[in-house]
Amino acid sequence: MPEKIYTNRVPSLDFARIFAMLMMIAGHTFFSLINPYSIDIHSFPWSWWEFLRGATAPTFLTVSGIAQVFANKRDQNGLIPAQIINKRFKNALMLIGIGYLLMFPADKIYDIPFIPPQYLAGFFAVNILQLIGVTLLFVLLLFTLTRTDKQLFIYSLAIGIAIALLTPISQSINWFEILPYQIANYFDYRGGSYFGLFPFSAYVFFGIAFGTILKKIPNDERIDFIIRKSLIAIPIFILLGFLIHKIEYPFIKDLFSPYKASLGMIFYRFSIVAAIFVFTGLLTKKLTEFHHYFSFFGQKALYVYIVHIFILYGTAITPGL
Repeated sequence: MPEKIYTNRVPSLDFARIFAMLMMIAGHTFFSLINPYSIDIHSFPWSWWEFLRGATAPTFLTVSGIAQVFANKRDQNGLIPAQIINKRFKNALMLIGIGYLLMFPADKIYDIPFIPPQYLAGFFAVNILQLIGVTLLFVLLLFTLTRTDKQLFIYSLAIGIAIALLTPISQSINWFEILPYQIANYFDYRGGSYFGLFPFSAYVFFGIAFGTILKKIPNDERIDFIIRKSLIAIPIFILLGFLIHKIEYPFIKDLFSPYKASLGMIFYRFSIVAAIFVFTGLLTKKLTEFHHYFSFFGQKALYVYIVHIFILYGTAITPGL
């Protein structure tokens, strides 16, 4: 039993983070071990399963953004202490490093110059760990440049909106003609990346904006607040997602990845995130005796995800299932 008391965490959000992590693990395991010829993601029920899987990362990223507001405590001058900055910086670099290590194409670092270029393509493709690591670096910069939660709310919301609005434009650009291949993969999906900064980093910044609001709510009222606001948000997000996607689709249908370029899909994903918040909130209210477990494992969820990746896929120097 975890002995540490997490007094400033929201158990339902930790539960949502655990739920998203378990869904990602289930999706990876299922699609990696099952016969691929028995899956058709364009027909029911696979299409719905694929859609729900697409909302697990946004859920994880949104909760991670909310958590940053509570984790990065300011001093009396509104500054983030140096030890917190150093810790967050090291954690971000660690996630980026692990993300690349999982796809490392050689047994030794000094073998890289001798690797055929086609094997380096997969190595530089951006996955969820690199995305989170790089986004957290920008988040850390935002925290150091702001002094109050009000400033943090305004800037994080503005950044989230800007990323969402620029996503279709970003994906209409061939970034490999502009930037070095390694950096272009953070913007362009044609190199094999699964999670680019556009649109996925937006979920973290929207999470930060919501976190600044949630922080003002008394601790014992936060779960009810999340449930109420999520119930209001679900139909709004679904309606906006439908209308926007209907309008934008003729303009994005020929892009490399219209599903990831769609502004409407961002609202659709947020409707699923809100639904998960309602589900985990209601369940958390019933399971009060497990709150300390939700907080403990919610804080460790990303590390559990990393371990499952090592076990399932292995690394360049270790076998996977």
